[in-house]
Amino acid sequence: MITDPARLPEAVMDSKLNPYMTYTFDKLSCLRGAYFAHVVFAYLVFLTGLGCFVTRLWRRLHPAHLWLGRAYIHSMLWCTATSLLINNTGLPVATLVSFIWVLGGMCVGWVVINIHQVLMARAAERAAGARIKAEGGVPGGDLPALIRAERGRIAGTKTFVQRFFSLKAAHGVIMFVSWINISGRIFASNQTGDFTCYTYPYYKQIDTPDFSGVGQPLKPVPVHDPEFSRLPWAKMGVVNWALALLFGPMLGAMAVGALYSWAESRRAVSARTAAAPAAAAEDEAAGNGKA
Repeated sequence: MITDPARLPEAVMDSKLNPYMTYTFDKLSCLRGAYFAHVVFAYLVFLTGLGCFVTRLWRRLHPAHLWLGRAYIHSMLWCTATSLLINNTGLPVATLVSFIWVLGGMCVGWVVINIHQVLMARAAERAAGARIKAEGGVPGGDLPALIRAERGRIAGTKTFVQRFFSLKAAHGVIMFVSWINISGRIFASNQTGDFTCYTYPYYKQIDTPDFSGVGQPLKPVPVHDPEFSRLPWAKMGVVNWALALLFGPMLGAMAVGALYSWAESRRAVSARTAAAPAAAAEDEAAGNGKA
């Protein structure tokens, strides 16, 4: 059974002399195990990003580019999440700036390539429609293949200027900026595996709405929140709270989805019922015409 740390004695959770975690005010700011998870995801970011560029060099590997890009984004999310639990002395301002390029580049690059794909799909569909109209039907009877062929034809006819000054090229440049900044961070980080949680927070000697510290000696942040009972998960416990956050929204979404599906199915039935007389009349007219 998992015990809520907030309910354990202060002597048990006091982390001032604990190199494996920093626990204050019933909150975690550092956990040694999170460092190793962070390193794993950081390397996955590096490798999946590298794979994205490599797969663009060989046409047969192009299908893997999409999945590696998705893996890059997922790895980045978990790399960022695990970094929240490895805080000792904070981050240099220069590193924070590089993270703007890392996350900003990933977000902008993803939006740019999506816009490019939408525009290419529209152009290919228009071209396919023109061929269908000109030839009186779908050449070969395979519409998806026709659209893919038109996409390839459009891409193949682009000039150097059109390729270089394009959304697709911008996507590559922006994503490279994102990847190179996180890659440098990986190799500049501690790779020895001897990470520890070696700092502990103290209250500042200032007056704020949360703490009156002017004229007071330096005071460490307590292990437990003295007003922990006010928190919504205090009575439920961490495990029950986590389960409620998982299954509550899930069941709520399922209920809304069921209601929406029922309403849409009823609407579809009504539409078919209303259209049935007109369809029957058309069939009858067609039959009379043949007679």
